[in-house]
Amino acid sequence: MSNKMGISAVILVGRSTRMGRDKALLELGHQTFISRLVQELSICDEVFVSGPSGRDYSGYGLKMVEDECQGIGPIEGIRQSLRHAAADHVFVCACDMPFVRREMILYLAGFLTSDYEAYVFRNEGRIHPLCGIYNRTVLPVAGEMIAAGKYRMMELLSAVRTRYVDFAGSGLAGEMLANINTPEEYAKIMCYYSRPICNQVLAHHACMNETGSDCR
Repeated sequence: MSNKMGISAVILVGRSTRMGRDKALLELGHQTFISRLVQELSICDEVFVSGPSGRDYSGYGLKMVEDECQGIGPIEGIRQSLRHAAADHVFVCACDMPFVRREMILYLAGFLTSDYEAYVFRNEGRIHPLCGIYNRTVLPVAGEMIAAGKYRMMELLSAVRTRYVDFAGSGLAGEMLANINTPEEYAKIMCYYSRPICNQVLAHHACMNETGSDCR
């Protein structure tokens, strides 16, 4: 049942080139990254996925919104999300951020006003454009930038009225903003959760380094 926050939620998936496999389907604590995110994002009015064509997450009960402009990065995912979302505000979350919690959405939502169009976290000087809330008014700006061949997220944030929300004020753990890009980073978080599983991940990665292919 929808809580009617007036906020849709989208999980952005990419090509996962550095990881070598779909990061949304990586497992952590007996759950895939995407299933963990769906759990936390369920407080929003709807949850869907946006990304490259050819992906299917219907097994998680999620509709897939495909990129029209392939291979230009998350700005296209945000454009498509704002185009297809039911709500005027969309919480955007990268699929490789398995520690995102619903409290982060609620905290950001507390800053929503008509004065800004984007609300993104800033932590220890680093901006997190793929963990934030975007208003539908960002849509035409993103479209213009893509048409001009400008794909950098920081340029998009500079082009719209952006509120940078300091994460330190939330009282939440900074680790919640962590994203997992490489097999080494994945191995580290698996070590934290399960030593036996960690050994399997490390052994698999070593095998890939030696042969250049997936050994399983």
